[in-house]
Amino acid sequence: MDPTIANLIVVSLASVGTLFLLVSALGILRLPDVLTRMHAAGIAATLGITCLLLATGLHFYAEGQMLRMVALIILFFVTAPIATTTMARAAYRTGQADQFVLAHDDLAAISQIVEAENQDSLGAAEE
Repeated sequence: MDPTIANLIVVSLASVGTLFLLVSALGILRLPDVLTRMHAAGIAATLGITCLLLATGLHFYAEGQMLRMVALIILFFVTAPIATTTMARAAYRTGQADQFVLAHDDLAAISQIVEAENQDSLGAAEE
């Protein structure tokens, strides 16, 4: 590939990645509640990191770094949803997510079932 075209692609990917990370940071600062802030951090940051890692892999393609960057992207795509889901559940359980009205609350029914099971197990342990 022509070095000029490769450099143009690298700069374009790095610029797009930086733009996504900037949007993510602004979303964290400006959005009103915990869950929408986490959405901004999860989606935009994932896209930004992906573009930056692809740009790095293309820039250092001769050194064989593209495979490492793809592995990092896969790792990020596997761990980021797990982390945001865990943070959302923690925010929900601590009451930080009550600043707005949920249209449909799936966790409320699950939380009641878990609480009832915990109380039953505590009652059985006391006897």
